[in-house]
Amino acid sequence: MIGSAKFSALLGVALVLGHASIATGDAGSDRKLAAQLQRALPDLVVSENYRALSRATMQLAGARSRLGETPEACKALSQSLESYRMAVAKQTGVQEAAASGIGDDSDGMAEVRARFGCARV
Repeated sequence: MIGSAKFSALLGVALVLGHASIATGDAGSDRKLAAQLQRALPDLVVSENYRALSRATMQLAGARSRLGETPEACKALSQSLESYRMAVAKQTGVQEAAASGIGDDSDGMAEVRARFGCARV
């Protein structure tokens, strides 16, 4: 059952991300993309495909940002970072505390926050 869920989730995300790569960036396309990604997220969580979840939430953050939905974009960005950490932990078997977060003072995080309009928390 989990294998089927993983396949379905991967297929759904591949289709959505394929659409994202050709999206024109207009508001209608971004709304449609955000809705598709939002629907795909639960399947990715269930299948524990954290890399695809990280990519999907990063795409969602971009779409939300382009729509001017800054709080939602920042939430998706934070989820993307957490999903990436989970993917690395799953791949390596090493569980470590987060060394950085979306609200830290590093130059890299400041740049990411600025790109999406996120405030330091």
